[in-house]
Amino acid sequence: MNKKICILTDSLSKGGAEKVAANLTISLTNKGYQVYVVSMTNVIDYQFTGNLYNFGLIKEAQNKFKAFLEFKNYFRKHKFDVIIDHRVRDKYLKEILFSKIIFRKQKVIYCIHSYNLSFYFSFLKLPRLAKFPHTKDHKFVAVCHEIKDYLNKTLNINSIHINNYLLNNTTPFENFNEDFFDEYIIGVGRLNKIKQFDKLITCYKNSNLPINKIKLLILGDGENKKVLKQLVEDLKLKDLVNFYPFRENPYGLIRNAKALVLTSKTEGFPMVLLEALSLNTPVISFDCKSGPGEIIKHGINGLLVDDQNEEALTLAINKLVDPHFYQKIKANADLDLEQFSESKAIEKWKDIFENPNKYFS
Repeated sequence: MNKKICILTDSLSKGGAEKVAANLTISLTNKGYQVYVVSMTNVIDYQFTGNLYNFGLIKEAQNKFKAFLEFKNYFRKHKFDVIIDHRVRDKYLKEILFSKIIFRKQKVIYCIHSYNLSFYFSFLKLPRLAKFPHTKDHKFVAVCHEIKDYLNKTLNINSIHINNYLLNNTTPFENFNEDFFDEYIIGVGRLNKIKQFDKLITCYKNSNLPINKIKLLILGDGENKKVLKQLVEDLKLKDLVNFYPFRENPYGLIRNAKALVLTSKTEGFPMVLLEALSLNTPVISFDCKSGPGEIIKHGINGLLVDDQNEEALTLAINKLVDPHFYQKIKANADLDLEQFSESKAIEKWKDIFENPNKYFS
């Protein structure tokens, strides 16, 4: 099992797709593969294994042309057996350069981490044009069934389904030294429009949690942080809503939460739901496209709310103060997580690597 595998990612920090890429480097190294990690930006926080090529540093030190040549030479030199591309790929001309010049004779697996296909394809209404900036020998991997079906329907792409997974050797809990021992619910993610933390704050305000002294903790960074803090001020929630910056190991905060709530507009296969459930923390989520509906067992390990129905989300949050119901979903939080195990996902990846003729054209 001496194959050379390249994991290509935008960064190794803050995002779910980036966490999946980091986890994959560890899993494949443990299986005996030679793993190389290429980060497009100089942002490295997640644990990973393998040989790191920090292209972000190269770009900071070189002009664009020299950086491009060095990037091209790196891939020419290594001749990887497979490149796994986890990046956002929404710049059409850039992707043509990558696929037709840099990766031209390589086998590339393009991962689709979001139901919003515009992150990965330009010209979605013109399928032939949308599919053009990809290598001749390629395959698409969808991280959930809904994305797989949507790819087929929208672009006539027959992809492989390999869901995101948690590492078997879960990262140890951080020392929980912070003075935050009140009851609280938690929201985790980038503070951007897609994650819709404004809806979480508003639904929390309208719920019974504030009068029960159950706080809201928001964990993450992003361009909307200032706006969200102002919303908290406007709703007179300053004493009840706390903001914490991104951290590579958030598990102590998630484990101690009463529940994790996800209010995204779209997702792919949200890792944070798996992480919460594995820590015996129940979850509440909009049934957005895609992922939550494949993870949450409604009324058993959490609550799945009609997509973007804020009134229903508020009512779901209210159920957390019902002790009988809460103990039921908490007891079942980690039920049936084996279907999302590392071993099952890695067997699928191995099959692609070891049987390339079966997958690549």
